[in-house]
Amino acid sequence: MNYLVTWTRKALAQLVDLVTSATDPDAVDHAATRIDELLSNDAHLQGEERSAEFRILFAPPLAVLFVADRAVGVAYVVAVGCSGTPG
Repeated sequence: MNYLVTWTRKALAQLVDLVTSATDPDAVDHAATRIDELLSNDAHLQGEERSAEFRILFAPPLAVLFVADRAVGVAYVVAVGCSGTPG
């Protein structure tokens, strides 16, 4: 199933902070692009379940918390941070 990937304002602000403070901003940008690619296809199967609603996906050096709404075909990225693993 194809999904539209939407980043909340909070998640986008977090991403901007990560890019501007990164020692390798290109790695952060590439990880964000990879996250979009992964979530656009079968988002409900990507990453790991954290609760009935939330899933987490690791794309080093980033990790995102997201919600996959199968009813409307949208994956909402609600938070992003460092994965703790270099890219």
